[in-house]
Amino acid sequence: MPLSLCMIVKNEEKNLERCLESIKDIVDEMIIVDTGSTDNTIKIAEKYNAKIFFYKWDNSFANARNYSLSKASKDWILIMDADDVLKSEDKDKVIKLINNKNNKSDVYYGETLSYLGDFSDNTILSSMNIRLIKNGKGYKFSGDIHEQITLGDEATNKQDFIEIVDIKFYHYGYLDKVVNEKNKRKRNIDIIQKKLEENPDDAFMLYNMSTEYIANHKYEEALKYLKKAYKNFNPSFGFGFKLILKMIVCNEKLQNFDDCLTLIEDGLKFYPKCTDFEFYRTNIFFTKKQYFPAMESAKKCISMGESPVLLRECLGVGTYRPYYILGIIYSNIGDYNASYKCFDEVLKLNPKFSDAIFKMSETMAIKNISIDEIEKKLESYFDNINQETNLLLSKVFYNQNKFDIAYNYVEKAESFNENILEISFYKGIYLFYLGNYNESLESLYKIKEGEHYKDAIYCSILCELFVKNYENVDNLLNITRNFDESEETMVYKTFISIIKENKYTQLANNKENSKKFIKPIFNLLEILLRANCLEQFEKAVQLLNLIYDENLLILLGKLYYKYRYFNAAYELFIRSIKMYEIVDAEALYMMQTILLSEKN
Repeated sequence: MPLSLCMIVKNEEKNLERCLESIKDIVDEMIIVDTGSTDNTIKIAEKYNAKIFFYKWDNSFANARNYSLSKASKDWILIMDADDVLKSEDKDKVIKLINNKNNKSDVYYGETLSYLGDFSDNTILSSMNIRLIKNGKGYKFSGDIHEQITLGDEATNKQDFIEIVDIKFYHYGYLDKVVNEKNKRKRNIDIIQKKLEENPDDAFMLYNMSTEYIANHKYEEALKYLKKAYKNFNPSFGFGFKLILKMIVCNEKLQNFDDCLTLIEDGLKFYPKCTDFEFYRTNIFFTKKQYFPAMESAKKCISMGESPVLLRECLGVGTYRPYYILGIIYSNIGDYNASYKCFDEVLKLNPKFSDAIFKMSETMAIKNISIDEIEKKLESYFDNINQETNLLLSKVFYNQNKFDIAYNYVEKAESFNENILEISFYKGIYLFYLGNYNESLESLYKIKEGEHYKDAIYCSILCELFVKNYENVDNLLNITRNFDESEETMVYKTFISIIKENKYTQLANNKENSKKFIKPIFNLLEILLRANCLEQFEKAVQLLNLIYDENLLILLGKLYYKYRYFNAAYELFIRSIKMYEIVDAEALYMMQTILLSEKN
């Protein structure tokens, strides 16, 4: 197989092995160019017998990339980053392509599917990237960032040297955790800013700068760059449709909905097959609660289908995403049969779309479908109930307060690999809600760091408190002082004093100071009510006497209503009206629902 892998890396110990595993059996050599790693990146590369070269970083991705190309000795070059993974089903396509003697093209683009956010399948962006290059033809990259291919002097077909192939790569570099760890945004902004100083009207760099500001949620600043790039707009720009889409994103975030709708019309005029524009229209109507036009727009998205690969931004805009919005709309208007059908369609198209799994579960519960049937239905969407699926299903039933079923699923997830901290965390949480406090602590104490650490500590405090291990309670409470959450610590400290019948003091003596305690108090109250710890809950309600806010009765009533303590909720709403003359539309709706349920 005449194939060289060429890659530039820096501090990629968390990604590199996953990447190399995905292509190790289809490449003949691995060229790894390191630009200054201080972690175990080099050791991992050596494990795969990679040829390692070092390049002093000069703020130019093109220069580093070209250096890697110069070291390749095989007929074809595979371009990847360490946070890429080749789709396993597409390995044979790569082999077949490079061994095809009738190839007319020298450069091949593949589709990159980038995960965004917190590593779910809910948001996946599509882009086209150069993946295969014919070696020895003089092709090089240009551009310090978001580098582009330049035609080689030795190219055999200068009229049509580039081709798009159906080969997919998964990209993990845009996940929130990765971006924050590597401070990618600052690095990118510095490089782009330098290029704009050289050419302030460079539309591509203006567009690239906007993407960095969007990632930092600075939409007004991003819009300034986009508008400047749009002044000399040319539909033939490869990034043209994405430029308009990003202008829509910024205006939507800034609630400039009329500007969004105008831009959508412009986008569809230039790119009539780009379903992404119509999907944004669906979202805007939905956001504005204009359900009828939102439904019409969603149905149009489905009829259009997915955007062509060169005009594709977000996966699913012509398939499962509009069905999902339709499902929510039907649910909001009380048509649960139609909602069920839509969520069913979503999950048939994409069972990994976790938001739909939760919504389907909720809809089936509302329809009074038995738990056994809900389990069977949800499991039917998956070909393989693996560790990831079991953990997801455990969270679904946890959301439904079916803690025993949630625990069964998390145990199944643990059977695949018991040394996963996330599994230990959820196992501990479910055990807490099941009232098995000592067993819960065994799992929770395994969490020493990471995203679940704070929640594990607070839950451990409650477990130790309920089994009266007061020394451990004090030790855990001291840990919370490092979380920069002084109000949360004070709430738990006061609650502990109430439980132990010790003295405690007022948390706040005026409305302004009380505001910061409302959320941590109600978080604690909800945990206790959800866990059916009614005795402890009644004591925790005393915390509300230690702050002042005339909305507390309404908030407590809504909490009671959520967990179906309807009589208590109704009494609190009445008290709020009599004492403070305060009630809102949501509370009135709840009162109406309670009265109607009593009549029935």
